[in-house]
Amino acid sequence: MINQKWLYTFMDLVKTGHFTKTANNLYMTQPGVSQHIKKLENQLQTQLLNRYDKQFELTRAGQLLHEYGVASLTLDQQLQDRIDFDDPYQGDCFIACSGAIASDLYPDFIDYQCAHSGLNVKLEAAPNHSIIEGVLNNTVHIGIVNQQVQHSQLMQTKLGNEPLQLILPKSYAQKEINFETLNSLGFINHPDGFEFVDKVLSSNEFKGYLGSQSLSVSGYVNQLNQILLPVSKGVGYTVLPARAVAQFSAPEELYAAPLMMPVSDPLYITTKRHFSLAARYDWFLTHITKCLS
Repeated sequence: MINQKWLYTFMDLVKTGHFTKTANNLYMTQPGVSQHIKKLENQLQTQLLNRYDKQFELTRAGQLLHEYGVASLTLDQQLQDRIDFDDPYQGDCFIACSGAIASDLYPDFIDYQCAHSGLNVKLEAAPNHSIIEGVLNNTVHIGIVNQQVQHSQLMQTKLGNEPLQLILPKSYAQKEINFETLNSLGFINHPDGFEFVDKVLSSNEFKGYLGSQSLSVSGYVNQLNQILLPVSKGVGYTVLPARAVAQFSAPEELYAAPLMMPVSDPLYITTKRHFSLAARYDWFLTHITKCLS
């Protein structure tokens, strides 16, 4: 690897065309300049200058080294420019959240990207554990989760609370809703299903409920817009955030059972504690906080 100090001396010498001027520019002695050039020639094992009458011309090797130096200095300047200017409208934005929140936020994200074509929004709908894993391994830079995680590498800011709803087919609107009724119908599970149903059934003391192992499961769906379809057809019940229920295409086919103890899920913006977010994330953080608080 070429010594950068020697290269810088060489580049200034080519610019000034004079050893004394380079020595003055770099606060060196003239022999010091000559020594740097000699060290470069020894490292490259070739002559860089043809000297004559206190002047010089570059050899072919000297010309190639000068071209390399120009390119190297250009790259150095470009790097410094990028460090000095953190463009808020340029680069990839990696964000992950639940499917329901993604459906609400994504249209605004795309409108913002349309206004700033240098941005590339990469939004992933995923369950909590996948989002946390993504934040920890730097594939997700902003995560929105509904659980507080004790981890030294994570930083979380609470946004607000999202109500959970116990959803059954509309035909159950006039029936008594107890655990026996629910189990006879069957639970439609989904990536966050067991977590959600446990919060609702435990908080409301459904007699006979002893955890997820006591549930009769009648289906599993991992696509948000499909979870409520079997419920609307009368083949199961489920628990989802109110936001997800509101997005279903046929809400008139559903029944949200009233709960003695309403249950809400907290929402947390989750980032990596020692990972510096680029300026392009500022708008997204502000918008997410505004929409979900």
